[in-house]
Amino acid sequence: MQIHYLTKGRSEEERNDNPAVSVALGYFDGVHQGHQRVIQEAKTKAKERGVESAVLTFHPHPKTVLGNDPVDVYDEITPLDQKIKAIESVGVDHVFVVTFDRELSSLSPQQFVDTYLIPIHAVHVVAGFDYSYGKFGKGSMETMPEHSKGRFTTSVVEKWEQEGEKVSSTRIRQAIKDGQMRLAQSLLTRPYQIDGKVIRGDQRGRELGFPTANLSLDVPFITPSTGVYVVDAIVMGRVYPALCNIGYLPTFFDDRKEVSIEVYLLDFDGDLYEETMIVQFYEKLRDDVKFSSADALVAQMKDDEKKALEYFKIS
Repeated sequence: MQIHYLTKGRSEEERNDNPAVSVALGYFDGVHQGHQRVIQEAKTKAKERGVESAVLTFHPHPKTVLGNDPVDVYDEITPLDQKIKAIESVGVDHVFVVTFDRELSSLSPQQFVDTYLIPIHAVHVVAGFDYSYGKFGKGSMETMPEHSKGRFTTSVVEKWEQEGEKVSSTRIRQAIKDGQMRLAQSLLTRPYQIDGKVIRGDQRGRELGFPTANLSLDVPFITPSTGVYVVDAIVMGRVYPALCNIGYLPTFFDDRKEVSIEVYLLDFDGDLYEETMIVQFYEKLRDDVKFSSADALVAQMKDDEKKALEYFKIS
C-alpha cells in the first residue's frame, strides 16, 4: 500500500504520477464496520473498472481546527498511524492523507473536487450517506455528480446499523469511555488498543507482589473508564495475556489528579523500561475502588488474576 500526503500546491508532474483510482472518502476514525463497507465498495468499483483502490482521509480532525468545544477534540479512536494500519488491513492500494486546515475548510465544494479528487485521477468516488465537503459542508453525495463535471462516477453507502443503532465513531467512543470493551470490539471488528512507552513508576506493584508496567501514552488516546481490564500486552515482538488497571490509585492517594495506566503481564519476568507496548482491551472486570488496606487490595488483585487466567483459559 502506498501512502501519499497531499498538499494543495503539488506540481502537475507529481499529479500525473498517480494511477487512476476508485476512492473512498471520509475521516474514518476507528475504521469501523460502516467505514469498512465504504472502503469495500471502493474496492469493488476499482475491480469493475480495472483501476486501483484508494482511501482519501484527513488529518487532523476538523474539530481541532474549527471547533470551539474542547471536549474530545484531540482524543481519537485511531490516531493517524493506527488509522493507516487499519485501512491497510482492509486491503487498498493507496491512502491519500490531506492536511485539514483553515485554507482547506474555506474551499467551495467545487474547489475541493478540483483540488483533491481530479488531481489524484479519481474515476469513481464512494462515501457514506452523510458525507459532506466544502465550506460549511455544503457539498454532499447528491451534489458530487455535478461537481465531478463528468470526470468520475459516484456511489453512496447507506447507514449501517447493529442492534438497531447506527454504527458510528461517536457510538464507539462512548462505549470505550463507558468501559464497554466487548461492544467497542464488535463495532470495530477488532479490540480497541492504545500504545505508549513503559516508564518507571513508584514500584508499589512490585512491593505488593504484582509488578506492573507503567504506561505513558504516545498520543492522547481515548482512555477507557477507570477500572481493571483483561487485555493483551504486545511488547518486544510477543503477545502476553495481562491485566490493565486504569485509575487514580485511591487506596494510596486521596486526591490524585493524574490517571495511571498500569499493566500486569501474567507470565513475564524481566525489564520493560523504555519499551513500546500495545495494549488491546477485551473485557472490564471491575471498577477502580478504594480498599481498606494494602492487604485487601492484594486479595482483590489475586482474584482479578484468577479471572484473567480463566478468561484466557490458562491453567
